Amino acid sequence: MEAESKVKQKFCQHRVLVNLYYYSDSSGNAAEYSMTLLSHAADVKIPGRLSDRICVSVYGKNISELKRNVKRAMSVDPGYIELRLDYIPAILRRFVRLSEIDRPKNRIFTFRSYEEGGHSRISDESRIRILLEIVSKLDPPIVDIEIETLRLFPEVSDLVFKRLSFPAKTDLIASSHNFQKTEDRDGLEDLVLGAVKKYSPRFVKVVRHANEFSDNLVILSLYKLRERIKPTELIAFCTGSLGVFSRIACVSYGSPFTFASLPGRETASGQLDVNDMKTLLDSWTVARN
Repeated sequence: MEAESKVKQKFCQHRVLVNLYYYSDSSGNAAEYSMTLLSHAADVKIPGRLSDRICVSVYGKNISELKRNVKRAMSVDPGYIELRLDYIPAILRRFVRLSEIDRPKNRIFTFRSYEEGGHSRISDESRIRILLEIVSKLDPPIVDIEIETLRLFPEVSDLVFKRLSFPAKTDLIASSHNFQKTEDRDGLEDLVLGAVKKYSPRFVKVVRHANEFSDNLVILSLYKLRERIKPTELIAFCTGSLGVFSRIACVSYGSPFTFASLPGRETASGQLDVNDMKTLLDSWTVARN
């Protein structure tokens, strides 16, 4: 109880949260902007507990380890579980065993490109073959594919479009990652709107790196597009130590989920483990109510 009280004091009183990051930023208006944004976020009506909006990203160096980590993730009852298949070497030889993994509606299958943070450095030809196999043979409930991959390889987008019309359809996360910087807001808005128009995904995900605190504010400002892009939902946050703010805050702005890891098994910079994220979001829920 004492530990939870400390978490509330540190993360749920807006002035304390802002000051925690303000001193790492060069912008004199960062604190004032952040408090304004948080006030706006508190007005967004998000039903239920914010901690239900967590996706645990898991990986393994082989199928057995992946299955064990999926089971560990299930034990904390997250809203979603992402399977990072790009961590498994020679995965095409392991598709039969992959098909043994349960695929309820909250499972996300990802084979991230190396250029956007993936673990496997392989040729585009091999990666596209893997993606086609994942979509056509594993019947994933949700698949995460980069917007750039969909643009460059129409055979992938064509197959995804066909899956969208199947009775047991595959939902698409059209994603974009930049682990170096956060671009200007206008360009990011165009990216979101263009992806929605061209691919009609269930989700658009925009992940950028925070080099200063104000980068979080640029990313969080994208949530003003929520009404324009419906029924597509937006997932947007920053990575890096300065991006933790937006990882936590994004669900208050309407993101269907934020990402967390199993303890000690992060898949991206600044990613909190699921236990810490649940505690923080439960505390934030109490503060909002």
